[in-house]
Amino acid sequence: MDTIAQVMLGSKVGGAKTATLHAAAPWGVERGHASAVVFHFVAQGACWLRTREAEPLRLEAGDVVMLLDGAGHAVSSDRSGPLTSDDALIAVTEGGAGPRTRLLCAGYRPGRALPASLRAQVPPVLHIRPAQSDGLAETARMLAEEVTADRPGSQIVVDRLVDVLVVQALRGWSVPTQDLPVAAAMTALHDEFDRPWTLDDLARRCGMSRATLTRRFTAVTGEPPLTYLRRRRMEVAANRLLESDDPLATVAKLVGYASEFSFSRTFTRTFGVAPGHYRRTGR
Repeated sequence: MDTIAQVMLGSKVGGAKTATLHAAAPWGVERGHASAVVFHFVAQGACWLRTREAEPLRLEAGDVVMLLDGAGHAVSSDRSGPLTSDDALIAVTEGGAGPRTRLLCAGYRPGRALPASLRAQVPPVLHIRPAQSDGLAETARMLAEEVTADRPGSQIVVDRLVDVLVVQALRGWSVPTQDLPVAAAMTALHDEFDRPWTLDDLARRCGMSRATLTRRFTAVTGEPPLTYLRRRRMEVAANRLLESDDPLATVAKLVGYASEFSFSRTFTRTFGVAPGHYRRTGR
C-alpha cells in the first residue's frame, strides 16, 4: 500500500457538511477559522479566494481549492470589496445583476488528524485545476450533483465522494514512498493490528534498529510506531462499535487487547468518551 493511502486510511469522512453558493456579482462571503478541512469547487463562473497570508487567487470553472487547516478566508466576485459572514456554511443565494457563480463548499473533520509531515509538504492553499488531476473535476461535479439531488442515502454518497476528492487533491503532494522499510512497517501495523507488537519486533521485521525505525517512521507519519498502532486499533474499534452489536470484550480482543478495562481506558483517552457512550451517541 502506498504512503498516501496509509496516512489517509484512518481519515475516513463521516458527516461531511456541504452547501452551495449561487450568486450574481457583486457578492462576497467570509468564513472564520474552522478546525476542519475546507474546500470549494467552482461549478460555474469564476471567483476570487482571499486569505490574509497571500494575494487573492483567481478561481475558474472546474477549479478545486482546499485548505487543510481550515484557515479563515473569503470567496468573492471581486479581488476586494465588502463581505458577508457565513461561518455556518449555509446555502447562499445573493448578489446583484452581474455574472453568476455557483460554488460547492464543504468542510469535514477527518477521523484522524493528518500527519504533521504531510501537512508540512502541502501548501496552505491547495489549488488544483482540471488539467492537473485526472478525475478530480469529475468527482467534484458528481459531489455537487449529489448535494442538490436529495436522493436516499445521499449523505453516505457525499462522504465517500469527499474521501475520493481529498485523496485526488493530495496526490501531487504526498509523502515520498522511497523509504521502503518504513512502508513495510506501516503495512505490518495495518494488516496485523491485533498482534502484540513491540518496538523490537517491528524493528526486526523491517531490518533496522529501534532508534532508526522510530526516527524514520515519525518523519513519515508524524508519530512513533506504537502510537500509530494505537490509533489504528482505536479507528478499527470505533468503526466496529458503530457497525456491529459485538460486546465490548469482543471488540477489545479484535483490536489486540486482552483486557476490556485496558481497551476502554485507551479508547476513552483517544476519543474523550467511553466506548459504550461512543456507540450510543454515534448511532
